[in-house]
Order: sequence, then C-alpha cells, then structure tokens
Amino acid sequence: MKKYSLIPVMLMIFSSGIWAQGVYNNGGKIVIGSGVSLTIGGISGNLQNETNGSNGSIDLSGTLKLTGNLTNNVAGADILTTSGAGSKIELNGTSTQTIGGSTTSGFIFPDLTINNVNGVLISKNALVNGTLTLTNGLVDISNNDFTFGASATISGTPSATSMIIATGSGQVKREWSATGTFTFPVGDNTVTPEYSPVTLNITSGTFGAGAYTGVNLVNTSFSDPFISGSYLNRYWNITQTGISSFMCNAFFNYEIADITGNETDIFGVMIQPAPASLYESANTTLHQLSANGLTSFGTFTGGLGQRTLNLTAFLEGLYNSAGLMRQASDELGAHWAAGIADNVTIELHSAVPGQYSTINFSAPATSISTTGLATIKIPATYKDSYFLTIKHRNSIETVSALPILFSAGTIAYDFSTSASKAYGSNMKNIGGKFILYGGDVNQDGIIDISDMIPVDNLSASASMGYLPEDVNGDGLIDISDMIIIDNNSGMAIGTVTP
Repeated sequence: MKKYSLIPVMLMIFSSGIWAQGVYNNGGKIVIGSGVSLTIGGISGNLQNETNGSNGSIDLSGTLKLTGNLTNNVAGADILTTSGAGSKIELNGTSTQTIGGSTTSGFIFPDLTINNVNGVLISKNALVNGTLTLTNGLVDISNNDFTFGASATISGTPSATSMIIATGSGQVKREWSATGTFTFPVGDNTVTPEYSPVTLNITSGTFGAGAYTGVNLVNTSFSDPFISGSYLNRYWNITQTGISSFMCNAFFNYEIADITGNETDIFGVMIQPAPASLYESANTTLHQLSANGLTSFGTFTGGLGQRTLNLTAFLEGLYNSAGLMRQASDELGAHWAAGIADNVTIELHSAVPGQYSTINFSAPATSISTTGLATIKIPATYKDSYFLTIKHRNSIETVSALPILFSAGTIAYDFSTSASKAYGSNMKNIGGKFILYGGDVNQDGIIDISDMIPVDNLSASASMGYLPEDVNGDGLIDISDMIIIDNNSGMAIGTVTP
C-alpha cells in the first residue's frame, strides 16, 4: 500500500518538469495531518484523483491549498475519504480554477476558502459542511448545485467581487434541521458583477430528513403584464423540499442599476405561482425587498404591483337579514350572476383637511356579493391614507370614519360592524348590522321628495326593470320602494362627508 503521511510542516509542490500537470494521484493515499498545510502551487498547481479506497484518496485534517484545478475521476466517490475537524481546502490560484472531473459524485468539503481574483468554476455538485470563506473571486456554479449543510456558515465579506454566481439552472441550497436565518451570498455576472443576496428567516416549521431551500436568480425583468411602470430588472427563484407548515420572512437585496421607474413605487411581489402576491414596499435605504409571513415559495421580484382592498358593506334596499342581501333584479329576474347583489363604486378620497372632494382613485362597476363583500385591485402607487367612500345607484354615499392607510398588500374594511365605522355614524342599524341608507334615487346626497316623485311616477305605470327608482331591487317600482324613501326622508337622511 502506498501511503504518504505528512508531518506538521508546509510542503510546497510546484509545477515544473515532471510536475507540469501538478499532482496526479492514481492509488496513493495522501494523509494531511492536523496542523499541516500542503500547497500544490505554480502555473499548473492541479490535483487529479483517479482512484478512491484504502490506497487512493485524501485523509484531510489540515489544510490543502491549490493554485490549479481540483479533479476527481473516481466514479461515485468523493475525493476526500475523511475530513477531520478544522480541515479545509483553499483555492488561491491566479487564473480560473475548476472543481470537477468525470465522477458521478459531488464534492464534500469541510471548510472551503475562495481566494482567487479570477474566480472558481464549479462543474459538479458541491457541499460545504463547515465554513465557506469568501475572500476574493466569483464562484460560478452554472447548472450545478452548491449546498450548505445545516450547520454551515459563511465567512469573509461577500460582495460583487466575492460571491456565488447562481444564474444557471443550478441552485445555492441550504439544508435545514431547525428554524433559523441564513443569507445566500448570490449574484450575477451578466454584464458586470452584481451582488443580490437572499436572506431567509424561517421562524417555524417541521423539517424532514434532507430538508433544504434553494435559490437562483435572473438579471432581467420578469415577463408578466403585472410587471410594468416601476419594477426591478431582477428576479429570484426559491424552492424548498422537506419543510412543512412553515413560516418564513424573506429579504432580497438588489442593485440601483436594477431599478426601472421609481424605487419608491416598487413593492415585493411573489409573481409565481399565480395569482401574484404583493408584499411590503421597497426599503429605499437598503435597496431591499421583503416578503414577510411566507408559507410557500416561488418566484420573487419587485414591481409596481397592486393592493387588494376587501370591503364589506350592506345596502338597505337589498338587505334581507343575518348578513345577507338579495340580488338586484330586472324584469327577467336576477340582473347579475349568481352570488352578486349589485354593483357599487368605490373611491379613495384625499385625507388632506378640506380636500375630501379630491378623488385619488375610483373603481366603478365593482361587484358586491350577497354577503356584502367587494374586492378590488388598486395600483400600489396609492400608498397614503385615504377616506374610503362607497357609492350605489340609489343609496346614500357613505364614507369611512377615518382615513385608511394603504401600506400593506391587503387592506380590509368592514362598514357593517358599527355605526362608528362611517363618518358621522351615518348608517342604519338593522338587526345588529349597520347598513347604507337607501332611497337617494337622484343621487343628490339627500333623501327627500325629489326622490319620491320619479318613483311615484313609475309606480303608477307599474314600470319594471333594473332602474335606480327600484330602491328595493325586486325589478318592480311600487309602493315598497316609496316606503323606504318615505322613512328615510322623514329622518332627513343625507350624505355626511369630511
């Protein structure tokens, strides 16, 4: 058996003469003991391993430094037979170094240091169980996976000159056995090197054997109609395996050069899977997106995006009881599709004192369900506080009691829970639900004789149809409509606005 045991001294092997190809190991066991530093240096400071077993491989407890390539041609076996605590491999060449070979096995490193201004190409899957030290140089993983073990750490100063290029089909992965935080030191070298790391903070979850998350990225805008106006020319793909019932907060850093439009208008968006989910607005100081409370992963980017407003309100004319409305009818029956009570207009009005009449955003012809729910999408550029106003073809315009802050991806407002949810408490209590007053047929902001007259005229001719004079929405103008108007007129009901 050939065996080379190295005592604790530095052994320098330079490429010249018979060492023109570095070290070619075809059966010799190399033992690098604790405290030993073995350097294979020179112009072609390569290490190529052809056999692996009792007589061929490396037992590593010290440090192996290479200025050339690390090649393993052993099928289905790692180049390292053992790797003791504190052992490491350092790639410190002056030209691009490659980790690869014909092996079907990946490389498993204890500690790995990258200190090569011309970078390192990973042409096989690699796993670091200890510490990856990024001193200098880009690590291009191409279509291979680069995995951090569950207890692996990162040292050095990751940056645009010292990071992992993850723009191929390969991923930078991290194994998880418990909750915690990990930053993936990834970026691209598409035109110029750009560092765009991803931080995952998994706060809860169940972790199976071999559980991991994986990240790669693309240095261009995501092609989707959702991404327009203001957006990032960058997106990240995140996957996971073996983690269930998890909660995660994710953070994505980008370069100023990635921005199209106004950074202040950009929000974090999980663009896939559809439908897109909108998260917090960009941190313009850190140039960072965040997506808090994730329970699944997908493709993330920055976009103008849309907020979702979920509004709950009930209309007196259509209200039955117990939180349900009838469908508005015409002469043929229900005027809208199943589950739709009627259409309303939802508006965002200025919260600046004295400027309520300024309408910042309007969503006409918004369907409101028989359960009182109306859902609309609002461009994320509307990010201030607004009075929320709801209008209906024969109801009193009703305004939120206070301005509503539009800063989150989803905003909910329920008028029906209390009279105090409306400005001036201007709603009617029917069985514990608070309802928009009905009967403002001519939409002049007050219920009075001027609303009664057109109803009375159409009632005399037994008119039918989907008409504003049909206050109770049954498709027929008659005395039941006049009763609603008469009752509210007697109380001098009118619009109350800021």
